[in-house]
Amino acid sequence: MLIWRWDQGRLDYFRFENIVNIARVLSTLDGVDLASEHDLIRQPLENGTGLPFSPAHYKVWRNYGRVFACSMLAAKVSGKLFVTDLCRSLAATPSELTSDQYFNIVFSRFKLPYPAFEDYDPKQVACFPFVAIAKFVFTHPDGVSLEDVFAYVVGNECTGLEDLTHYARLVPTGRRPLGDEQRQVREMMVFMGQVSYLKWFNKKLYADSDEVSTILKAIAPLTIPRRELPIEEFALLTTIGGMREQKKFEVVLKNREQTPMEFEEGRRVFGTHGRLERSPLVRRHFFRAHPQLICDACSMDVKVRYPWTDNILELHHILPLSATINVNGTTTLLADLVPLCPSCHKSIHIYYRKKLAAWGVEDFGSKKMARDVYDMAKREIAV
Repeated sequence: MLIWRWDQGRLDYFRFENIVNIARVLSTLDGVDLASEHDLIRQPLENGTGLPFSPAHYKVWRNYGRVFACSMLAAKVSGKLFVTDLCRSLAATPSELTSDQYFNIVFSRFKLPYPAFEDYDPKQVACFPFVAIAKFVFTHPDGVSLEDVFAYVVGNECTGLEDLTHYARLVPTGRRPLGDEQRQVREMMVFMGQVSYLKWFNKKLYADSDEVSTILKAIAPLTIPRRELPIEEFALLTTIGGMREQKKFEVVLKNREQTPMEFEEGRRVFGTHGRLERSPLVRRHFFRAHPQLICDACSMDVKVRYPWTDNILELHHILPLSATINVNGTTTLLADLVPLCPSCHKSIHIYYRKKLAAWGVEDFGSKKMARDVYDMAKREIAV
């Protein structure tokens, strides 16, 4: 029986912005001796990412090597750090990959058995777990729970290579998580929730796009001849030079075009910000929890002002940097959103841009900083 594996207890290290920061540090350490009596990667990683790599009495690679391998950033070869092509592309300034492009690559290439894990067996039939879960989610609009994944997808030994009709016809089995599978697969699903076309909410993974055929092309499993040596297989899976169509592929989503609410530079944080605010899934959940249709900035009741409309309010994410869903699976996402009328929404984004430019910074440094600027904008609105 194939055991589904990932990593566990390291969710914060799988947030996209942290993955990029880790990649930037690791890319400068290629070839470092991991067998040295001194931990040569701890200080650069902690200084460059702001993350703790605890416990301090263990070498970083001992506890986080699996994180770097699952993120497809690095591996250990003959006792030295091997940095992948994918890692270098993420580390470039500016990054050569958007968040969607990175996740598409990981989804399409992470397979079990995984060459960076000790139980790698090239003779075993390959399973692409992320692709299998995504296909199941696309055929189940009411969301998919961890229990559903095991009963339907894992229990029926899906590989990710099957077509959508196969996933629509699946019947439940008695398969339940074995050992660490429960936590590991749950964290795989939360990791998936960071991509723009999927959302992790209330312990379920939901599809958040109608462009299914386009997305399936982007995450089509990469099937390559198996290699006996695990590191050769790992190197092939993480190489994107010569496969530029994968790297350049950008998922085309409805309402993806640039709008006045987005910064013209197209930087990732504000682009993702706009996509989140227009997400039909997030919008549905927000207004279910907050049915009062009143603009948070100017206090206009849009149903009173425009009685012939249903709901013209838009969602504004106070801190654009956290626009990708938090990988801890909480509902903090909704708490950071406020409803605004279209005029206030556009004006708040203009205020953000001018305030940041006046301060000579490109982005907010914290949630509190963003909240303070938002409150300043509200106070300056002439009602």
